[in-house]
Amino acid sequence: MTLKKDILIPRPSHLNLAIGLALGTFSIASPVMAADGAQQNSEQTETVSVYASRMDAQKANGAVAVSTVSLEEIEKRQGSNVTDLIRHLPNVSVIGGGRDVAQSVTIRGLSSDNGRVVQLVDGTRQNFSVGHRSSLFIDPELLSSVEVVRGPSSTLWGSGALGGVFAQNTKSASDFLSGTETLGGYVKQGFNSNNNASRTSGAVFGRTETVDWLVQSYYHDSDDNQLGNGKTLSDSSNREKGGFAKVTYTPSLDHQWTFIARQGELDDMSPSNPSIKEPSGFYPSVYRETRDQSLSVAYDYRPATNWIDISSQLYWNNTEMEEHRVVPQERDNNETQTLGFSITNTSSLKELDIITGLDLYRDSYETIRDDSSKPGERPAGQDANAENVGVFGQINMPVSEQLQWQAGVRFDAYKGEDNRPTSMDGDSRDHAWSPSTALTWNATEQLALTASYREAFRAPSLEEMYASGTHFITRMGINRFVPNPDLKAEHSANKELAITYQFTPTSYFDNAYVDVRLFRNDVDDFIDMNVDFMGGTTTRENVQDAKLEGVELSLHHQLGGFTNNLSYSQTEGKDKETGSYLENIPAHKFVAETDYALATLPVSVGGRVSHYADQDDTNDANTYDGYILWDLYASYSPNGDWDGVKFDLAIDNLTDEQYTQAWAQVASPGRDIKFNVRYQF
Repeated sequence: MTLKKDILIPRPSHLNLAIGLALGTFSIASPVMAADGAQQNSEQTETVSVYASRMDAQKANGAVAVSTVSLEEIEKRQGSNVTDLIRHLPNVSVIGGGRDVAQSVTIRGLSSDNGRVVQLVDGTRQNFSVGHRSSLFIDPELLSSVEVVRGPSSTLWGSGALGGVFAQNTKSASDFLSGTETLGGYVKQGFNSNNNASRTSGAVFGRTETVDWLVQSYYHDSDDNQLGNGKTLSDSSNREKGGFAKVTYTPSLDHQWTFIARQGELDDMSPSNPSIKEPSGFYPSVYRETRDQSLSVAYDYRPATNWIDISSQLYWNNTEMEEHRVVPQERDNNETQTLGFSITNTSSLKELDIITGLDLYRDSYETIRDDSSKPGERPAGQDANAENVGVFGQINMPVSEQLQWQAGVRFDAYKGEDNRPTSMDGDSRDHAWSPSTALTWNATEQLALTASYREAFRAPSLEEMYASGTHFITRMGINRFVPNPDLKAEHSANKELAITYQFTPTSYFDNAYVDVRLFRNDVDDFIDMNVDFMGGTTTRENVQDAKLEGVELSLHHQLGGFTNNLSYSQTEGKDKETGSYLENIPAHKFVAETDYALATLPVSVGGRVSHYADQDDTNDANTYDGYILWDLYASYSPNGDWDGVKFDLAIDNLTDEQYTQAWAQVASPGRDIKFNVRYQF
């Protein structure tokens, strides 16, 4: 990648950097799952963490739609961004355009960009949110799985889960070691043809009778993306490096301590709003340096009783984004710190499962806006805190031989405060209840029907409540932000019907199922930005009540080495009062994928076709054309003298389609050939 500040950034050997970081970057860490080394064999003991126990509770009964991307799938996709791993899932889309630094995840029409999707890494909340900037900083190379909960989920996850939950789980030594292996490592080198990206990573890992540990790092460097029409997407290059370490200490079967430390650095040059086509006077070129850090410690207590299964976690996240506005020579800073604690207990009594828990977290949000070139013509800096306390409980129990009932409720109390000495705005305090219930009828051994009702909420963000200073300047004069600490929380109520049919194995398939879901999500008190051009003010207000309706259809088929998946999904959103369409609702999507693992050779091949329909549900003349994307992938793990080596090849956008996602201003990349070689020792 060529940046204007390259003179200040050393460009070390990729391999040397990866190995160096892997051997010495960190000294502490933690996992969600670890091998039980007491017997030093392939037998492993799963750890139920705060993250896993809640996700398992969501999966229980099939009452909630949960999609999982496994480690095998992650390696096949070879994603340069975590969004590459999930964009094919039903009613999951990526908005923001062709630059990674602008992208966010949308679930059923509600986006993580404005806090309507909860993002987790190893069970810890990632609450960084600044307008037009991505909050997706973890590299796919660190991940062992990704899970997406589709639909409101505040009963277990609290504020922000209007659309769902996007959870990322990092690797541990057990993802690499098998049998009696106790020590190992790997080095990996990859290349992407589209943007000449070089992707280097490495790790060392091991386990003893009581300790499981891993240290991993990565370094990536890319040029600008190439579009399907042969043009270059300017200001889309980036450089990133980082790593993490995990240690799991299991002194006995009842107790387990887990630690994690993670750090990532991302440098890029893009418009101050990276979702627009090119820099302008209003959105100048920005050299952006992002530093994302996380520390956590977890303690699990699992005695030999069905009443107690405790998982607790203390965590700290810090994300700092420094921006150098190149032409006006101004320097801005955005920083969010989150300090949190979670504890859950799961009781399993015969056929009755009860999960209870407590969540505490505090966000500190601080920004600096440099207006030295034009005093008084920039947004004001912010200094604010938010605190949240939530308690919850959920029960899963049989009503009869064929009926299963799930019910839960959560109470959250939250507070926001502006710490600026000049602020005249008072604290914002409120609370919310988030109930949920689901009833499943197992009509036969194969057929299950579920009806569910779930409520969720999102507390106003600190930026939404306390933004002040200049928003923009026109010929009509200065338009200024007006704080609004009286904003109400957004609330949603989701009604959903699900039908699942599991086929009995025959000579035509070893495993097959069909899953159909219909939903309607009513969202009240939507927070939107109201720009008054005549009055010269901009403020956030609760402006509309909306409804989002949709359908999801998934089919899975597996026979021998063949695995086939089909899905169709759609979401439509409207203002309930005016009937106008909501923005950022994804186009209807059809995805077909097939994969074949050869029985005689360590080879697997596969492909995927994704059809995106036209998006005509807009309130103006702007519409978005549909498109079709073809992707191929293959992997080969030779034996003998080449044992430990793995080759992965993937081709994204095989036909070099020129396309722009619905609602985006910036086109997405054209054909990209990805090749990776990994050697594990």
